[in-house]
Amino acid sequence: MQRRILAISAVSLLLGALAIYFWFPESQGALAFCWRGGVLLGAAWLAFDDVQRLPGWLLLAVPILLIVAAKWPRLLLTLIPLIIIWAVMRKILGRR
Repeated sequence: MQRRILAISAVSLLLGALAIYFWFPESQGALAFCWRGGVLLGAAWLAFDDVQRLPGWLLLAVPILLIVAAKWPRLLLTLIPLIIIWAVMRKILGRR
């Protein structure tokens, strides 16, 4: 049911964007909101099954990473390669 709601919302926003584009071309803010919101909800609709399989800790880590990126962007430039190296080493050492 939730996936259907995402699809209906995405189509509604995209149709709203088309209506605004043709009948109210001067309202650029509403047009941008409808286009971006429709595309975002469409992408969420496509990825819905994959998102359901994500671990719970990842849903907590993403907002924290966004806050860290906003506060200290150089820290992420150091942490991302370290996390990738850690993940690769974990796979290599875990295959024994």
